[in-house]
Amino acid sequence: MQSNIKIKTKFKCIIGLLDFERHTKQKICLKIKASSNEFLDYAKLCKKAKKFIKKSKFYTLEEAIKKLIAYLKEKFQHIKKIKIQITKLQIIKNTKVSVFFKEKY
Repeated sequence: MQSNIKIKTKFKCIIGLLDFERHTKQKICLKIKASSNEFLDYAKLCKKAKKFIKKSKFYTLEEAIKKLIAYLKEKFQHIKKIKIQITKLQIIKNTKVSVFFKEKY
């Protein structure tokens, strides 16, 4: 069974290098696209990804993405392809800052 999912969720977390970013949660948008030859439980994947990011309090978006990919690959070993994008929605007035990363296994 081929499984392709797309998830888009918004939530607040600690992420960033600056002093205020280490103490004040900011709103981000997390997008995940993943595919597998087996069933992917999108609700479980989304819940685990959000919990991981909130708990980890990353310094950079790049670090968050790379560690999130490794974490999801460990939890969902049948994932064959994954793309993650994290966007800071309110860090700069009238601007959205995003980083994305994709990987094939």
